[in-house]
Amino acid sequence: MVPFYSHRATAAAVTTVALALVAPTSSALVSFSDQPHPRSSFIAKSLLVVGSVIQPSSVNAFLSDASSSKSYSPSSSAASMSRNDSSNIDKTTVVYQPLSVSVSGVDVPVAAWHPTLKDSTTATTTLQPLDSYKHRISVQKIGKKLAGWNFIPSFANRNFSLKPGAQNNNLRVVTPTQQQQLPSSPVVILSHGYLGSRFDLYPLAEALASEGFLVLSPEYPESLADSFDAAIIDPSSGEIQTIIDRDMITNQLLLTLKQTWKVTPTSFGIVGHSLGCGTAERSGDDSWIRVCLAGFPSSRGNGSKCLFVGSTNDGAVSVNRALSVLSDNNYVSLEEDRIRTMMAEGQQLPTIPPKASLIFKGTDAPNHISFLSEETNDAMVDFLSPLLPVARGLKIPVLDFDKYQLSRDSRACGDVVVPLVVGYLKQTMNV
Repeated sequence: MVPFYSHRATAAAVTTVALALVAPTSSALVSFSDQPHPRSSFIAKSLLVVGSVIQPSSVNAFLSDASSSKSYSPSSSAASMSRNDSSNIDKTTVVYQPLSVSVSGVDVPVAAWHPTLKDSTTATTTLQPLDSYKHRISVQKIGKKLAGWNFIPSFANRNFSLKPGAQNNNLRVVTPTQQQQLPSSPVVILSHGYLGSRFDLYPLAEALASEGFLVLSPEYPESLADSFDAAIIDPSSGEIQTIIDRDMITNQLLLTLKQTWKVTPTSFGIVGHSLGCGTAERSGDDSWIRVCLAGFPSSRGNGSKCLFVGSTNDGAVSVNRALSVLSDNNYVSLEEDRIRTMMAEGQQLPTIPPKASLIFKGTDAPNHISFLSEETNDAMVDFLSPLLPVARGLKIPVLDFDKYQLSRDSRACGDVVVPLVVGYLKQTMNV
């Protein structure tokens, strides 16, 4: 970790800015990055980045010519949603449920999205429009993770309301008045990056749920929401007994999914952003479908499948680090212009190769955090911009926070990435 400063002047300056924060106060996609890296919003993570780029083979179509959470238990009155074949899914409405899993006695928040069924017996009165997703940014957590600062007061943190359906105004998001049984269907886990949150990729979650997927997005220990303390202290000795990590959370989520929530997944997929790509690589077996965004491409063999999406304009990682991984593992390069043309004309995407990569190129291409939702990024920019000069002065890596402050291109990026990822997962998971 970068060495940081503890002089009184620095502490006073940052604390002053933090206190001020509590007062209410289009572009193309591009290049790729590489390494499980830092986080989305302000000072996104500190290290670990990996990108990927491929100089490809030629395939057809769009291929390159060159180549507040609750514990959940099933309710007997909940509607059965296991029969979620494509013809029975209401693609105009998705259900959101705030859940949690217990890891070493700690409640870890999990955001869940799933489809609604046309013939559901659930009374319409049990579902109500979702007003907003409850999002939190902890300046205290950011300071601790990136600079080792322990003096920022907790009241400098702030809550935000994120608009459901922000990427798709035609999609209705509802939430049950009582907990509903989750559907036995294809399951996709979303793994956020360092100093990310479970809502970083919520437009993708909504889009997947509308196509019949059960989407689960757990909060990992490095989350800027600071929803739980990952260090478990022994009450008798005062010593750290256990530190909850990403693998513990993912493993417990899978156990809870089957044993407590009584879900029988028909297949598994996982989408990681930045550091979350490492989580995607480690989770599950070779039958799992992986999508890696602005991070490191999967190097699994044995017929495993992965879609990598990155950008040459990602300032958090070096694109060169991914080249060898992509070429050594026979990734096929997709062509950005053809994908954009097909989407603009409403054409259905042709079959995407099992291992494929899309690298956005150009100075106006997406940056590291352009892949995240517009709502979460804008919240970070609006809230944390006053800290940017302080971060620069102390040489703290801001990992494209400064770029996004100017580009504001999450929606443009999502217009391409969301349908591409949804199409890939539908093809490879047979939905």
